[in-house]
Amino acid sequence: MTAQGEDILAWLETAISEREETARRATQTDWRTHDTHLDLGGHTATVLTGERNDTQLLAWVPTMSHEPWDETRNAWNNAEHIALNDPASVLRRCAADRKLLKLHGGNMHSCPATDETDYLDEWTHFDYSQACPVVELLAESYGRTGGAR
Repeated sequence: MTAQGEDILAWLETAISEREETARRATQTDWRTHDTHLDLGGHTATVLTGERNDTQLLAWVPTMSHEPWDETRNAWNNAEHIALNDPASVLRRCAADRKLLKLHGGNMHSCPATDETDYLDEWTHFDYSQACPVVELLAESYGRTGGAR
């Protein structure tokens, strides 16, 4: 693997580590959304843990509506997104991404890039002196743009 390929692998290791650390610092339990009634203040979308009397408020998504839960309101969609990206799901994703990186960490490259792989048609003649297209796509999911650097 070239220096450029090693550079993107190092960048990804750092990005994954940062996500893992953030997830580990967060509340480690199942997250769920809830339509919280605020008496005269109306309703707001919240992200909670626990059940009944053992509930902890994790996030209060700003909205002050006198209408009950409405899936089309952005606050409810935002609360659902927060709950679905709880620390456990982020850590699972990071672990899977590390496994992908491990497959690309050696000097021998083994990504399929032949005419038999329809899903890789645009990379059939990929220049493997650059980072692998799979690693490039993984890096994009962590916010890196512009291809191999």
